Amino acid sequence: MAALLLFFFHRRKPLVIAVIPRTCGTYLWEAEHKGVARTAPAFGLTVYWNGPMREDDLQGQIDILTEALNRGMRGVILSPIAALPFRVPVENAIARGVPVVIVGTDLGLAPNKDLAYVLNDEQRGGQMAARRIGKRLKGRGTVAILGINRELTSTAERALSVERTFASEYPGITVVFRSLARPTVSQEQQVAEKMLVEGGRIDGIVALTEASTRGAFYALTEFSRTATTPLVGFDQNLLAPIRTGEIDSVVIQDTDQMGRDAMELMNEELHGGAKQARVIVEPKLVTRQTIDSPSIQDILDLSWYKL
Repeated sequence: MAALLLFFFHRRKPLVIAVIPRTCGTYLWEAEHKGVARTAPAFGLTVYWNGPMREDDLQGQIDILTEALNRGMRGVILSPIAALPFRVPVENAIARGVPVVIVGTDLGLAPNKDLAYVLNDEQRGGQMAARRIGKRLKGRGTVAILGINRELTSTAERALSVERTFASEYPGITVVFRSLARPTVSQEQQVAEKMLVEGGRIDGIVALTEASTRGAFYALTEFSRTATTPLVGFDQNLLAPIRTGEIDSVVIQDTDQMGRDAMELMNEELHGGAKQARVIVEPKLVTRQTIDSPSIQDILDLSWYKL
């Protein structure tokens, strides 16, 4: 009888899924925490949440993935800091019988029954940003694009979409400055400061990452240009200045929904294979007029513990 009870105890014990964001404690990734934590119990799953302290700590994220696999996690939901370095670790996880869902960027690995993707619609996000700047500049002017990250296919697609939208819809707007992504806010601020001093006339800025958005905002503040140079950022981190008009707008990822979708795909993988290879989630444009709307506030609600 004791052996039978122990058997049923082990069968009913929740399966643990490791969810590894690029970092923790930000609007962008804690919203994913909410999504996975609220979805997992419906499938009899539980969440082990852990990420590196910095979004540039590639080795730290690889170490967390390795530890999760060694601890016997039954599945992994991963938001890679960079695409290429994670191809082998993800392939190794799948080879060990651990299904994987990638959130946020395409690794260049073909999906299969044990590998699926949940991606932000980067083409749509780039269009939103370009059209917002185009509207603010009334179709004419010079623009800087900051934070181009070639190590993440998602951000590269974002940058390409911005440029294509300018070219096709706003031929009177010229991109006169481009910069590659830096890992820290202070480095992005230095890039923006140098651009504002030496880069000639800049009528508007598109910042493609959390760090470049914050860095550009600090630089505009330093030079008293927040009221005259519209800034459109990406990825929810710095939102309060939208209310005062110091940042024009931010294109945010619905990482809450992405987390929900990822956990649903994980459940399917655990039961024979994901039904969809890729799920694409629509971003949202946050402006002074929309920031308090229910749909935006639902994404920004980080109370993942309220199940």
